[in-house]
Amino acid sequence: MPKPMTMELWNLDAADYPADKPLSDKLDFLLNYAQLAPSSHNSQPWQFSVQDNEVHIYPDLDHWLKVADPEQRELYISLGCALENLLVAAEHFQLGYQANFFSDKEGKAHFASVAFSEDSPTANVRDPNLFDAMLQRRTSREPFQSRLIPKEELMQIKAAWLEKDLHLHFIANIEQKRQLATMVQTADETLCANPAYRHELAESLGQGAFGNRWPWSRLAQLLFRHINLGARLGKHNAHALMSAPVLIVLSAKQDDAINQIKVGQLFERIALTATKLGLNTQPLSQILEIPGLRQQLAAMLPDAKLVPQHFLRMGYTSSIKTHTPRRLIAKM
Repeated sequence: MPKPMTMELWNLDAADYPADKPLSDKLDFLLNYAQLAPSSHNSQPWQFSVQDNEVHIYPDLDHWLKVADPEQRELYISLGCALENLLVAAEHFQLGYQANFFSDKEGKAHFASVAFSEDSPTANVRDPNLFDAMLQRRTSREPFQSRLIPKEELMQIKAAWLEKDLHLHFIANIEQKRQLATMVQTADETLCANPAYRHELAESLGQGAFGNRWPWSRLAQLLFRHINLGARLGKHNAHALMSAPVLIVLSAKQDDAINQIKVGQLFERIALTATKLGLNTQPLSQILEIPGLRQQLAAMLPDAKLVPQHFLRMGYTSSIKTHTPRRLIAKM
């Protein structure tokens, strides 16, 4: 049964931080920011556990998109986004932390664990302006304006790249963009031809995954579930891709859950930096959901050993979309 959704978390006020309360209360407050992270189709596939001075972030398999994301790549990228928001908030409120990654005994489920301290100094490795950007970030699905992104702003985006075992690659070449637009259209048409995929995405649409408010979200849910709109969706997304002045590929040399969590952290840092600069982003992960298209994307990267993990477009938009709703925080 779907968990209740709310828009209230977007009204968070840092002034409500319980500075004079125990650490556990402070960590509960920080989880609100983690919950605001982006996720695949707004699935929010995470759950949290607070134990003494530690926060554990686990996958919530009840919200795993089994059809669209059978290998759980997007699930773990989503966990990484939540982890990044948690750490951005920790630095803002001057809490020291140490983040680690673990697997269960079978090596099947992976999770992040963060130990916090009020005594040790904060890391302060992130731009402090990212904190305010968490409440402003939105995903734009409309075509971007025909404005180039200044080199200085692209350098700020690149400065968000802290994980040097990952790779960030910009694409602005018009021929590569045309090739990628065709790939996105092919991916949408292929995926939407599967009724199980349409049913899975329809569930997300019905809960406002694309920011549509009820009753429009319910109407979109019914249409998507019963009608194959893949050709129309593919055409829209191909046009949106071509409007972007810059595309970004995030990749790693190891195709595993830990690297995917790190990719999620990097993506969220890029999205927050873009928000700070007045830019918008939109993941276009559908081409990574089809092995052959993922291999074509890999062939565009400068190193043959790199495995694409996330793909997004970035640019300016004049339209301001609403936020997407959030579930009440799932704590174990």
